[in-house]
Amino acid sequence: MEWELRVAAQRELDHKLKPYLTARRVYRPLGGWLRTVRKVLGLSAAEMARDLQVCPSAVFQMERAEWNDTISLRQLEKAALAMSCRLVYAIVPFQSNFEGQGIVWVKQKLWRRKAAPRRKKKVGETKAASGE
Repeated sequence: MEWELRVAAQRELDHKLKPYLTARRVYRPLGGWLRTVRKVLGLSAAEMARDLQVCPSAVFQMERAEWNDTISLRQLEKAALAMSCRLVYAIVPFQSNFEGQGIVWVKQKLWRRKAAPRRKKKVGETKAASGE
């Protein structure tokens, strides 16, 4: 029963995330998303800073934090709003979908159990277990 519920949940998540699955093939631009979008929109750091109510150097710090993977989702969302954009956030499997990923996980779990070295019983343990 638990397995059936998990598979149903995986299928539902796959359906919801279908538009995002193609996004896994999209890589962050060389300068990062913040800088790239800001430049494409023709916004200067000073203009964006004004909208964010910070100094222009804070905009550059945000762009650097994104590049270094240290920016928070809250900061990204604020920056996106300042550029009249929306932050879209999702976690998707590297390959296939969640139902397929679930099957892979189950197979790996079973393989680990079979491959795990079995604990050998000590001579004293077998006698104690048999009641001798």
